[in-house]
Amino acid sequence: MQKFFIERPVTAFMLMLSFVFLGLYSLKLVPIDRLPDVEFPVVRISADYPGADPYVVDTNVTRIIEEAVSTVSGIESIISRSYPGFASVVVTFTLDKDIDVATQEVSNAIQRAMRRFPKGVEPPTVVKVDTSVAPIMVLLLYSDTADYQRLTYYADKVIKRELEKLYGVGSVSLGGFRDNVLWVRLKVSELYGYELTPLDVLREIDKNHQDIPAGNVYGKRREYILRLYGKFKTPEELSNLYIKENLRLGDVARVYFGEDEERSLARFNGNRAVALLVFKQAKVNTVRVIDEIKSRMEFFRELLPPDIKLDYTFDASVYVKESIRAAFEEIIIGVFLTAFTVYLFLGNLRLTLVPVFAIPVTILGTIFFLYQLGYSLNTITLLALAVAVGIVIDDAIVVMESIHRRREEGLPPFEAGVKGTRVVMFALLASTSVLIVVFLPVVFLKGVLGTFLKNFALTLIIAIGLSYLVAITFTPSATVRLITQRPRENFFMKLYKRFEGSFDKALRFSLDHKFIVLLLSFFFVGLSVYLFPKVKKEFVPHVDEGRFMVRMRMPVGTSFERVKEKAKEVERILLKNPHIAKVGMVVGEGVGGAGVHSGLFFVYLKERSQRPHQMVVMSEVRRELSELKNVKVSVEPPHGIGASAGRTTDLQYIVRGERIEVLKKIAKSMEEHFSNVEGFRDVDTSLELSAPYVKISVKREKLSHLGVSVEDLGLTLSLLFGKYRVGTYELGSESYDFYIKAEEDFVKEIHNLNRVYIRARNGELIPITELIDFSIEAGPFSLTRYNRQYSFVFYANLEGIDLATARSLVEDWLKKNLPFGYTYDTAGRVKEFKKAFSGFVLSLAMSLIGVYMILASLFESLKHPFTVLLMVPLSALGVFGFMYLTDTSLNVSSYFGIILLVGIIVRDAVLFIERIIQLRKEGYAVREAILEARRERLRPILMTTITVVSALLPVALGLTAGSEQRKPLAIAVIGGIASGLPLSLFLLPVLYELMEWKRK
Repeated sequence: MQKFFIERPVTAFMLMLSFVFLGLYSLKLVPIDRLPDVEFPVVRISADYPGADPYVVDTNVTRIIEEAVSTVSGIESIISRSYPGFASVVVTFTLDKDIDVATQEVSNAIQRAMRRFPKGVEPPTVVKVDTSVAPIMVLLLYSDTADYQRLTYYADKVIKRELEKLYGVGSVSLGGFRDNVLWVRLKVSELYGYELTPLDVLREIDKNHQDIPAGNVYGKRREYILRLYGKFKTPEELSNLYIKENLRLGDVARVYFGEDEERSLARFNGNRAVALLVFKQAKVNTVRVIDEIKSRMEFFRELLPPDIKLDYTFDASVYVKESIRAAFEEIIIGVFLTAFTVYLFLGNLRLTLVPVFAIPVTILGTIFFLYQLGYSLNTITLLALAVAVGIVIDDAIVVMESIHRRREEGLPPFEAGVKGTRVVMFALLASTSVLIVVFLPVVFLKGVLGTFLKNFALTLIIAIGLSYLVAITFTPSATVRLITQRPRENFFMKLYKRFEGSFDKALRFSLDHKFIVLLLSFFFVGLSVYLFPKVKKEFVPHVDEGRFMVRMRMPVGTSFERVKEKAKEVERILLKNPHIAKVGMVVGEGVGGAGVHSGLFFVYLKERSQRPHQMVVMSEVRRELSELKNVKVSVEPPHGIGASAGRTTDLQYIVRGERIEVLKKIAKSMEEHFSNVEGFRDVDTSLELSAPYVKISVKREKLSHLGVSVEDLGLTLSLLFGKYRVGTYELGSESYDFYIKAEEDFVKEIHNLNRVYIRARNGELIPITELIDFSIEAGPFSLTRYNRQYSFVFYANLEGIDLATARSLVEDWLKKNLPFGYTYDTAGRVKEFKKAFSGFVLSLAMSLIGVYMILASLFESLKHPFTVLLMVPLSALGVFGFMYLTDTSLNVSSYFGIILLVGIIVRDAVLFIERIIQLRKEGYAVREAILEARRERLRPILMTTITVVSALLPVALGLTAGSEQRKPLAIAVIGGIASGLPLSLFLLPVLYELMEWKRK
């Protein structure tokens, strides 16, 4: 093949050019995102049971749903929560489960179970959960002067609808939003003064607020549908409804169209606001979606009145663009450093361009194939491309160096090209096969980590395959035509020859003193074992994205007014911080659960050059907020790899068992213990069991005697205290909810239960207190179950302690203190950390087995592959040593690096062993074959290794956005090469000679 392309240089060039053009075209079309798109198959079942407390909901609704859905195949976990009057069950399936099939199967199971629900349970809803754990953009409408009704109107009816029309926008949620409703606020004293009850009012409204189908008229020529339109068209019309002779509704109630009750609040930089949280569709370009929104911002502002402003507090594309730009910068710098390295060894600028040309060809070609396979350009694939810069040039270097050496020996260009390429063809095939086999097991890993690793591995496999194609087609063709004369020696080449001579002496010494080399090797392996526990371990490093979140939670039962006051206090502290640019907050219902006692703050930092690292700012904020009383605050990073949709804390453990009282004691003990452990911050649990309840018990004998039903009793209370929904109210083309409730002053006091009356069978009004007993008690706000057992979640952030150490502390405590029958599960980062480690061990083992099989086949030997694989442990010293010295953690990125390192170390060893075997077949003695092979292959091994280091050096320096996730890989590879290469240059010949001596 090489002869064919050497004779047809234009064909070779056109083949390479096709990859360049296809890659450039694909570059404009390929999606750009922060991380690979992972669609989690998650289904949520929701069911309302009005008036039921959490225990009743748990027993009569939640458990029936759990039992029904547990029959569906492919379930990973079932998490259920029972709130007052409401049940929510979230079913997470394995990643290979089709979400549409899962949804249908769950719906079928619920349909079969519905007959077991008690009367009063509304039909459950089954929906696919939006797997975007966080919005890609948060916009805010705010004003100093506009009333909240106008803000909500423009947010919901104008901006939200415009956003939903744009490319890639999946959904838009509103935060701090209060819709307009039609209110009937009962004046209780006046109502009873006219001897009327709330039930009387409801019956009159129900009878008169209806659109009724009235039948059909079947004429000889035409048919007509009769429909009676009887719904009230204006609040005034409703207010004038006669509910008794000479008594209108407006006499005993305030009827108006206005804002719903305030149960949530949004603010932006201290101003009242409505937040619009934008979620993207699956598999669309995040940057393109946000750019589209930004390009329409001025148009959106023109739709608003002058006193209402529109801004955004969070923009995910900023970090994505910074990371992508930084990754490309590192690739470009790596290319120049690699080119400079090649130039030093070859001493010819024109020749240097030949292997360097392999870089754009393979990178752009890889982008073309990624686009065809449906992958995106993200931080994972770009990291793989940055690594590829140092690898894809290697094959071209080996071919060029071989041709270069034949020219140094005096062969003419064409003959040097054919012979030089033929000599290394087998070595190229072996090293390429080894690199592909190293990454191939990674492609088959399951789970979230498997998806990310697959992106990385597949990108490298494509790049490696393309580099081999370039090396055997274009490189020989171009090299033959550029080497028109024997190369001249420059200063570096003279220096290299001196090094080569010194190395030859050192190698001869090593072969004569094998015991010293083996002893040193064992020492360095032992040192690696010693250093391993000292290296920090975590799932993924925290990245400076320029944003973070603050969660606040007050005791259950705290009034919304007090929650708002505390939230504004948190907001003031955040805005005082000199490193914070913007603060958006959403407090109340819909934040962290179904209550009003929680709040979430989106904190956006100033430019990177104007502040310290994000983690430093988070520590500052944590210290400032720790002084607040009667509130729990957690400072958390934004959502990322391994974060659950709800919380993003460093540690999450699910503790479960059969009795909620026992779990309460465990949660209290656990929180008290770890609040005092050094390095643990924001310690909290999800248990909320002290909500204040008014327990109402009926006196059945009196109810029967007076002819009052429990249904009428409950409905009366609901009409006064419960915001009873009558139906809908149509205003133009819009539909609004229609509610009945007592006036605000009446519902604020519990003792007003003494002022409630109900009509007996004989028409007399009876005080409700004669029919009931009530008392104030503490009960659960919510009950959580994990895989059909009661549970709670333990949360903590870490500061000054690594994840592996913290995990050991928590799990040791749990093993010592959990009663019999109670157990725990990991969640969030801890869960993914454990999966990552086990997945890494499995993939590394499979890679080593695969490499051994490839080498055994190539060498036709069962022992020489062991010689090669023994080089891998020697690189561990550099990996753990460099990590320890640079304070770099062992994490998913490091795992990428270690797997890559195996391929690099083995590839270099293959180049050497393969040449020894060739020379032995030509009749060389063992020692002479070793020395000759090392002389021939030393320069390509050094060149290929140094080019990898050069390509990764910009990544290892970690000076750009998002470098925290890329840096550990570069540190692992450079460290491993720094120790593995020098040792393998001497140990490999020693081991080969020992094995040959033993065989003889």
